[in-house]
Amino acid sequence: MDESREYTIADVAKRAGVSISTVSRILNGKQDVAAATRERVKQVIDELGYTPHAQARSLRAGKTHSIAMVFPQKHPATTPFNPLDLEFMVGSATAAGERSFFFNLVTAHLNKRALLEMVRSAQVDGAILMQIHVQDWRVELLREKGFPFVMIGHAAENTGISFVDLDFEMAAQVAFEHLIGLGHRQIAFLGHPRELHETGYGPALRSWQGYETALKTHGIEPIHREIGFSANGITQQTLDLLDEHPALTAIFTTHAHAALHIIQALDARGRHIPQDFSVIAVTDTRIAELSSPKMTHIDFPAYEMGYKAASMLIRMLKGETETPEQIVIPPRLVLCDSTGPVK
Repeated sequence: MDESREYTIADVAKRAGVSISTVSRILNGKQDVAAATRERVKQVIDELGYTPHAQARSLRAGKTHSIAMVFPQKHPATTPFNPLDLEFMVGSATAAGERSFFFNLVTAHLNKRALLEMVRSAQVDGAILMQIHVQDWRVELLREKGFPFVMIGHAAENTGISFVDLDFEMAAQVAFEHLIGLGHRQIAFLGHPRELHETGYGPALRSWQGYETALKTHGIEPIHREIGFSANGITQQTLDLLDEHPALTAIFTTHAHAALHIIQALDARGRHIPQDFSVIAVTDTRIAELSSPKMTHIDFPAYEMGYKAASMLIRMLKGETETPEQIVIPPRLVLCDSTGPVK
């Protein structure tokens, strides 16, 4: 026997002098095989050290032990995922690995037909949906088909659906309350691109709602930009904002990766953080600590959210829970070096 070789079910059948289907029935615990044949096949399996492929066994049983994260790339072929996006992926992949599930990443923008094909092909047992809109056709389609899924984010109507999300509306209010408490009155809000707000993308819409509440609560002047994802665009729009509002003393942004570009724009205009300007971002703590100065931020625990979402889905698939799990994470303000009192 060649110990370096990986033997197949066909090798077992040939050595035992039986058909492949007979070996398959024995591996699947069928009782319609003679005892002598069963023992002979088991002996050959032991001799060869043959191990059935776990995924193949699952397919025969109608289960793949695979889950998919459906995470459309924002700008296909031009803009890679940012570090925060990767945290979601790694968190979900870690949770899947701990429960012996395969993890798949779907980055294409699926239309209805493509999503149905994924559901009907039995390639995965369940899905984690990303980039949720308040009215999201994917949510309604998967709910209608009875396909197991969870969301990172949440829609307007979430009955019977498990999800985990950050409270973006309250995050904006907490950020403004902190800046107001430091004496700032000229505060700009840099939000998600206008098209995301207008199409009902959850974080964009809820952040804007929180911003409007903060304006009414504190009676301050509305100063805002809805900016894109390109580095040059973020820097230029910040420069334009500073030029148009020279009395500006603070910025709050929901762009997790925008802090560096905002700081670059402030440096170009001779503004110093936190001596005469303050910045708060919604971002992951590890990302915030990479900026200089370290960014005061609303913690966006992307790894934790990815981990929780995959864990929810797997518990659902294993029948370990009968009721939906719905988690809205309250905003946590982490004070670092980028905010200070008005001087």
